[in-house]
Amino acid sequence: MSEKFKIGGNMYGVVLWSDRDQNRAVIWCEDHGDLAFYRGDETCSLGGADIDPGDLVQFELDEVSDMRVAQKPKLVAQESFPTLSQDLKKAGARLGAVGEIRETRSPRDQNSGVVPFDRTRCVEVA
Repeated sequence: MSEKFKIGGNMYGVVLWSDRDQNRAVIWCEDHGDLAFYRGDETCSLGGADIDPGDLVQFELDEVSDMRVAQKPKLVAQESFPTLSQDLKKAGARLGAVGEIRETRSPRDQNSGVVPFDRTRCVEVA
């Protein structure tokens, strides 16, 4: 059985990735802790507004098992940090934690949005 508890209050964060079709998002939290994951159901949209990478959002933060879960996200400001996701990928590449960032990607890579991490290098950097 998964344990769920409220971390507390509202949190601000920046959307790193979102999928409007599946009503999902990944959010970098203001406390720089673990990322928060949002998964809405079919009846609930992303806080009543479309949110995209780079948008500043406010949300309630819960924890289920070892995962942070964003609830009721609300758009605060669009495009507050439009390059944050790409900047993080570049920083990871400079540190050797992710593969080299290529401007030209295959259609499969472009659609996946997955950045491969070198687990060994991530531990060394941390």
